[in-house]
Amino acid sequence: MRTPLRPFEARATASGTDAFRSARRRLTAIYCGILAAIIAVLSLTLYGVHSTDVERLEREGRRERQGRSLPEGLRTVVPPEGAILPGDDGEQEGRLFDRSSDLAIYLRRLGLTILFADLVTLVVGGAASALLAGRTLRPIRAAMEAEKQFFLNAAHDLRTPLAVMKSEAEVALRAGSVSAEEARRLVASSLEEIDRMAVMVEQVLDLARGEQAQTTSSRELMDMAACVRAMVDKAQARAGERGVRLCASASEPAQVRADPVAVQRAVGNLVDNSLAYTPPGGSIEVSVRRAHGHVLVLVEDTGIGIPEEDLPHITEPFFRGDRARGAHTGGAGLGLTIVKSIMDAHGGTLKAARRPTAGTVMTLRFPAA
Repeated sequence: MRTPLRPFEARATASGTDAFRSARRRLTAIYCGILAAIIAVLSLTLYGVHSTDVERLEREGRRERQGRSLPEGLRTVVPPEGAILPGDDGEQEGRLFDRSSDLAIYLRRLGLTILFADLVTLVVGGAASALLAGRTLRPIRAAMEAEKQFFLNAAHDLRTPLAVMKSEAEVALRAGSVSAEEARRLVASSLEEIDRMAVMVEQVLDLARGEQAQTTSSRELMDMAACVRAMVDKAQARAGERGVRLCASASEPAQVRADPVAVQRAVGNLVDNSLAYTPPGGSIEVSVRRAHGHVLVLVEDTGIGIPEEDLPHITEPFFRGDRARGAHTGGAGLGLTIVKSIMDAHGGTLKAARRPTAGTVMTLRFPAA
């Protein structure tokens, strides 16, 4: 069987890694450039200040020595710099030359010290810049990896029903002619696969709408208890078909400010998830409670439960602890991702836990109005 996604996945992984490395190098270069500019300004300023102080000291020393060479009555008059005074001898000129030479050596050593310190700072700062650039890009890389994995998973799950329809159509074409019953079976199978793809596309759209709900949703004051009762009533027919007892425990009014459509989608996804994994004879209870300034919606079932190691990953797009089981129920692994997106947009949380006996407890926590 052809696997066109594998070369694509390899190229996507390689291109993503190369893009991250290139971005890290560019960001490191920018950090190093900024650091070098700051070091250059500070170093030049420091050297300039020291040079000015040294020149001032040199002038003051020269004037002081020139003043001491004058007669007693003229020592209060300081001649201009560089003037040749009577009585200057070679010894005084030698001392002046030695002092100037020492100051020049001091300035040279100062410049070399500053240059060495700058080089060390650039090396250490370059390493720190590379580390900082990696840490800065880490969330972006994680988001890119998550987005890439999302599209790869979506393409994989959409490819499966397409492959089924294609193989059945090829079999029918090779057969030459098919009976009416076989044709109906093929059409029914194709419609079932089309429904699966339609559900997945709708879930992807729901996920996108949930992520944008922070800015586009219409918030209003709503009674969570009434919303839960309405959702349970709508799901009673499906629960009856599966032989599962579904009930609501939401007698106390609980007001929240939220988008009613989004909240119904979140509660409905939890109920659908419980129905998918609760065997006949099991039960599902949806309850509403108030606790510490929050409104809690609990969906408790007696289903097969979620393995402990899978609990941290259940809200990841397309995650299914048992992929074969997910394919059997028609799920794409987006239901809980949509719920979490809706809860994030409303400032709430989604929590999953195993029941002590059997099954799962899913809890939605909304800020109370």
